[in-house]
Formats: sequence, structure tokens, C-alpha cells
Amino acid sequence: MTSSPRSYEKELDGIERALESALEAVRGVPREGLTAAQWLEAAAELGRLQADAREASGRVRQALLGSARTALLAYLRAHAGQPVEADALEGVAAIQAWTRRIRELRIPFGWQVESGTWSADMQKDQYRLVADQLGEEVSRDEEVIKAIKGKTSKERILEYLLHLSPWPASPQQLERVAGAPTWRQDIRELIEEGWLIRSHEEDQDLAPGFYRLAKLEE
Repeated sequence: MTSSPRSYEKELDGIERALESALEAVRGVPREGLTAAQWLEAAAELGRLQADAREASGRVRQALLGSARTALLAYLRAHAGQPVEADALEGVAAIQAWTRRIRELRIPFGWQVESGTWSADMQKDQYRLVADQLGEEVSRDEEVIKAIKGKTSKERILEYLLHLSPWPASPQQLERVAGAPTWRQDIRELIEEGWLIRSHEEDQDLAPGFYRLAKLEE
């Protein structure tokens, strides 16, 4: 039986309230005669409201994609070859320590994420994923499996398939990533959520029991 789609009304309403309150706080700042003390109080309130919005955004990200690293990889792969702003990546990750997750994508996973501090054709606050997939050898790399530490088995499977895509994963690999024999249920739930995960039944080129993420999302 297919479960009913989850509602994100509470989280999205929370983001909306935080942003509306931030706008009101800015409107309440005097345009003339502004003192340092007044600005400090206004800036502190803006910081609190931005944190509230980020926290609510993080709950949506966690429910839909899992970890911040998975969300960053999905976004960068969707924009492979394109410069993306640091602010956009922070928004996608919904955490302040998002640059650490970028470094993790480079090592140990092997994604080539360029920084504007290295590349003359980008602004310093931009990043770019050079290639939209890893080489086929990633599907045989046990270190990738060891490096995935998601909170739930479903999160771990999604991140693993996202690193491998378009290469397939064997049932043995998926069970090791999941850390549980119920990984097939996780696959079914991900498919119900809209992830285009293919098996031998849909793709005759796949060996029986193997799965691959065909593309990011339907």
C-alpha cells in the first residue's frame, strides 16, 4: 500500500513566519538617526530569525533527502558544470558548516568540486561540480560504503545510489550500506517518494537483484 504524501505545511509556515518577522524587523529600523545600539539589537534579531528559518528548512531537507551532504551532491549534480553561489549551497544544506560537507564530497568520495578561489573563471564565492558522475570504479570502491554514515538505512541507501548513479549497486553492497536486511523496503519507499530507482524488471541491462538511480528525481 502506498503511504500518503507527507505534509510540510508546519515547516514551510515556520520559514514564512521567520522571513516575515525578519522583514518587519528591518522595516522597524530607523532610516535616519540610527544608532549603533539600535543596529546591534536589530542585527541580533535578524540572526535569530534567520536561524529559525534555516532550522525549519533543515527539517524539510532531512525528510526529503537526508543529510546535508546528500542534498549538496544532488544540487551540484543537477547543476554540474555551472558555477553556483556559496549562499545557494548554504541554503541547500541548511547548516552553517556546509563547506565541510563540500570537502567530504572531494575526499573520500572523489567528486571534483572546484572553488572560485582556485578558478579564474569563477567568482571567489562560487563552486562548480566539474563532472556530473564518477567513474565506474566507484561501484567497486568499498571505501565509499564505509564513508556513508546517514541516520537511517534509507538515507544511507539514497546517498550511496546518488554517488554511484548511473552505475548500479549489487544487493550485497546495498545491504552493507543499509546495515540491515530490510533494505528492499527502503528502496520501495524511495521509489514511492519519486526517486527513479531501476531494477532488472525495468532495465534488462541490469543484473537481477541490482539497482541503480536512473536520474535524480521524477
